[in-house]
Amino acid sequence: MSLDTPIAMPADRVPAESEAFVALRHRVASALVSGAPQIAARWERQSREVALRPADGTGATPSAAIALVEAIAAALTSEGGTALDAVPLGLSFGAEAFERGASLHHTVKGLDLLSAMVLFAVERAVAAEQQGSVADGVRLGRRLQTSASLLTLAATKGYTQAVSDSLRDRFRHLRHDLRNPLGNIKSVLSLMDDETLPADARTSPRFRAMAQRNARSLDDMIMARLSDAAALLPALAHQLVSLRTVACAVRRDLRAEAESRDATIGVSEEVVRARVDAVGLELLLRELLQAALDEAREGDELMVEFPPSSDARADVCITVDPPRPPVTAVAPLEALSLLARRMGANLVMGDRIVVSLPVLRPDAEAPAAAAP
Repeated sequence: MSLDTPIAMPADRVPAESEAFVALRHRVASALVSGAPQIAARWERQSREVALRPADGTGATPSAAIALVEAIAAALTSEGGTALDAVPLGLSFGAEAFERGASLHHTVKGLDLLSAMVLFAVERAVAAEQQGSVADGVRLGRRLQTSASLLTLAATKGYTQAVSDSLRDRFRHLRHDLRNPLGNIKSVLSLMDDETLPADARTSPRFRAMAQRNARSLDDMIMARLSDAAALLPALAHQLVSLRTVACAVRRDLRAEAESRDATIGVSEEVVRARVDAVGLELLLRELLQAALDEAREGDELMVEFPPSSDARADVCITVDPPRPPVTAVAPLEALSLLARRMGANLVMGDRIVVSLPVLRPDAEAPAAAAP
């Protein structure tokens, strides 16, 4: 190769930023910081549905959301493209979400909602500038996406670390509780083998009763605390949620789809709370309503209701007005039935769709170790 041959720049090399763009991202960051309280307040309200956050004040506080928005704004002013405190903030956000009993799915959805709100605020700030190129807008979006991805990654790590800590504590307590009856059984066996004791004492029915009592205690603890139901932490499988809140979150996601078909999705006002697989219900309900929208006619109203159910099951019903079966196509029916089985739900399709999910009842207290 000749020394005069120009060297090609790598395709992924980011071109140098102009002074105008640097000034633009600093002004946009300033606007984000100024609007952080309003963004956080709006996020705090809307995330109750999107992220299934409780309305009793136990969810993430607006101050936490303000800190996240400010971290994203700091990424716009940083020459490296990330904020120094983004990772610690994300770790704390994820760990606190687990402690509140939120699922990882809804924790990430909450962050996605906050990122969307920040992006909308940036869009308005850039529009007010009335200058800058399309490339500048893409660059700003790329910086925001990088910062938001870092926060999500850190939140996921914080969540999984909290899961690991919880499992470690659970097994630590279980080991302690299992050692008590096991130690008692060893003591009984040792006494029965102690030839320094009289033969009638070593064969005493009291020793046999002690061993049997502690063996039953061990068996009870194994059944209660090492059962399939106890294998998963509640936050990873079941959450105590309002079925209406889950349905409203799905309706929000499908609002544009319904409007494009001139149809509506209604949700019953009845509030039913149950400890169910909230993520599975949301995914299944979304697919069911999507399939119903695919067959919807102009003016149709899809209604989501919550009929009375047993302590062991929670039911969600979907109907169409004017009345007719919500889904009739064979392929969607088969796919939905398969999905329902994967989620551990029962699905009845006909003039209405009824989804029935198992309800997790709180485990009874673990049996105490039998006294020697």
